[in-house]
Amino acid sequence: MGGGRSVFLLLFSLQLSSSFLFSAGSLYNSTDELVILDHNNFHPTVLGTENAWVIEFYNSWCGHCIHFAPTWKLFAKDVRDWQHTIKVGVIDCSVDDAIPICREYEIMGYPSIKLFTARTSKGDIGTSMSSRTVEEMGKSLVDFLVEKQKANNGSESWVNLQPYQGSLPDIWKGVPDSVEHVVVIVDHKGSYIGKSVILDLGGYTKIAVRVTEGSGDDMKELRAASNPSVIFMDRNGQKEVVKNAAATREDLKALILKKYNLSRSMLPFSKAGMSKEEGLKKNEVEGAGDGRPEEIHSDKLNYEDDLPDTAYTGSERKDQIYMVDIENAVSYAIHHEVVQHKVISGEALKALQDFLEVLVLYLPARPAVHEFLSRLHRYITTQGDRIHGEKIAENIKTLQDQESVLPEQQEWIGCKGSEPKYRGYPCGLWITFHTITVNAVLQDGNNVNFNPKKTLQAIHGYVRHFFSCSYCSKHFQEMYALDAESSVSVADDGIIWLWRGHNKVNKRLHGDASEDPQHPKESFPSHSACPTCWDGSQLKEKEVLVYLKSIYSKRALSFKGTQTIVAPVMNRQAKIKKVIDSHRAEKGRKEVLTVNKKRYNMEEEQPLRPLHTWGFNSTDQ
Repeated sequence: MGGGRSVFLLLFSLQLSSSFLFSAGSLYNSTDELVILDHNNFHPTVLGTENAWVIEFYNSWCGHCIHFAPTWKLFAKDVRDWQHTIKVGVIDCSVDDAIPICREYEIMGYPSIKLFTARTSKGDIGTSMSSRTVEEMGKSLVDFLVEKQKANNGSESWVNLQPYQGSLPDIWKGVPDSVEHVVVIVDHKGSYIGKSVILDLGGYTKIAVRVTEGSGDDMKELRAASNPSVIFMDRNGQKEVVKNAAATREDLKALILKKYNLSRSMLPFSKAGMSKEEGLKKNEVEGAGDGRPEEIHSDKLNYEDDLPDTAYTGSERKDQIYMVDIENAVSYAIHHEVVQHKVISGEALKALQDFLEVLVLYLPARPAVHEFLSRLHRYITTQGDRIHGEKIAENIKTLQDQESVLPEQQEWIGCKGSEPKYRGYPCGLWITFHTITVNAVLQDGNNVNFNPKKTLQAIHGYVRHFFSCSYCSKHFQEMYALDAESSVSVADDGIIWLWRGHNKVNKRLHGDASEDPQHPKESFPSHSACPTCWDGSQLKEKEVLVYLKSIYSKRALSFKGTQTIVAPVMNRQAKIKKVIDSHRAEKGRKEVLTVNKKRYNMEEEQPLRPLHTWGFNSTDQ
């Protein structure tokens, strides 16, 4: 009774801590010109507003999100004065509490950008935006607003972006009495300069800005100019024409501001969605950031019969592979990436079933964790041809008890970054992938029915359908399509292919904004980690293979840092069975702890080296 209570207290405490661990790595803060959304304020802030919204759904650990964050900040700053018509927001989907929101809006990859028109209601999942540069995103916003306004799906509070087609004197019709000046920009068809300036200046109540493409004869000369022209008009009838006024949006805006002695300090807002006073108060509370983009079965491990399964820690060494990092990765994959899907069916459902199957078969998980994965796999495979992510989330709770536990989040150890935004989940997922490819071979590699492509196919399926960093998933799929199926024919090939692929990724991401400066990416293993793996500047694959089998073997893993899961007390019969099964497993293990001789041209079987001879370095993570 007490053991069960401790398990649920543990789960509760882990659930409370997980949001903190991930939210601490947020890529945005109060110094950025945007609205930071979360599970509490998303609906109240976004739904039903007169202004439109453009929102980035991101993930703080996602390398492409880290890389994209500076661009999104620049974009938000570039359109900060457009909030009378459209506001910029962000929401971090890596935070536990945000999962229902991100699932509701069908966010399948990161970063995802969605546009929402005025008075958006619950159930409207928005319009996806594919543009990714500041300039192209600005144009996409203009196109979106023009289209919605033209279809009468905008708001009366929006600035008028439709080209004016009447006579100049009639332009005052419908202009509020408080407006003292009308500015007409004569722009070229298809140009974004005039419309962007209208949005830039929409917050100044004393002026109204319209754009015209100069269809009348009186505009013929202005229309022929190489750059936009400007017509300044006052209520008293005075008019000033500036032909070929400016070549850029910034120059045109500056010309108009100077004409009427206007400045940003006159605007009613200083930050997206906030008054000046609210912005100052928020800065005092939040502080100013730097603004920069941060046992398969119980017989598989050497546990003493009645001790908690954190008792076995193995022979610790520098840059040890830790079970806690694997559990964190598997837990995040299930609790976040899987349940975030609104509906899982077809190829995605098959991919999930296959991935869970290889986890159950080959991941050297603690008994309670293995039991949970087994239950989840059975559940997923008995739900027909489609299943809702929300339903999976609900059942995850019912699948857990004293004998079946999946901790939500523990402290990273080997994958801990210098800042929360670095390493973490991607590092843990790579470790998990290496671990299952290695242990699949160590466990079943000599079986005549062993399929050497099974684990890689399952990994590929998961990355394709569930790994939420879209950019990373795309590159992995391209790499897989190139040679994964053709280059894997014997048991050890899958281990080597994944190792090669990981090194390709390390090379591509070296120096990237997502790279942890204190853990630079380099060829794995390093010279210091495995001197015998190198021949000058070249890595020797057969030595690397022995090395990989050593460090990712279930007997090499450390359980340091894993939360205690109280194991049920075994009776005498169960203990005897465990000893017998353990001896059988040991016999089978000795038969497969070898490198495939035929594939790697080895003259005799080469056993694993003692752990103390390896100086494993985790720079590959």
